[in-house]
Amino acid sequence: MSRIEESRPQDSTDQPINIEHLVREHYTYIRRLALSILDDPDEAEDAAQEAFIAANRSLDKFRGDSRPRTWLTAITVNACRGRLRKRKARQGLQNVLQALHLAQSQPASPEEAAIQQDVQRSLRQAVAALDDRHRLPILLRYVHGLSVPEIAASLHTNPGTIYSRLHYARRMLIAHLDIQNSHMEASDEKQSHPDA
Repeated sequence: MSRIEESRPQDSTDQPINIEHLVREHYTYIRRLALSILDDPDEAEDAAQEAFIAANRSLDKFRGDSRPRTWLTAITVNACRGRLRKRKARQGLQNVLQALHLAQSQPASPEEAAIQQDVQRSLRQAVAALDDRHRLPILLRYVHGLSVPEIAASLHTNPGTIYSRLHYARRMLIAHLDIQNSHMEASDEKQSHPDA
């Protein structure tokens, strides 16, 4: 074994970590993460590749303080943030409910399908309305299933800040959805009693 391989961090199987192993083990996750942040398949593909190139360049600097997946998540989030800054136009998140797995069941009737579509649209709009500081922790927690410490490591902040941002983001999402729900109920009430 060469000195370089001996000095490199190792994964849970005690094998030296190399870029091929990282790509094989984490590419699907990293691409999905980039897609959930960028909402553009082509740009997500580019960001995933950019993240692995950056990881390869700094593989010798990986100290092993966190899992390789957490380290790659931080690199990917930073690559995506750079792309968002360059783009300067945040796009609405599409298919967030699919990613959140909230719409797993098929609706039993056309009415339920319409209601489900309304809920999905409302949630996508509510998440898209959040600023990046609150949107990214929500995506990392509920779409990608990261723990709060993993999110904190990925975003280079402390867990307390992440807890606070998640709490605030959930409150904002609930408020946004409650407002939309009350508008829908008022509209339904008006339609059912046109003489009132």
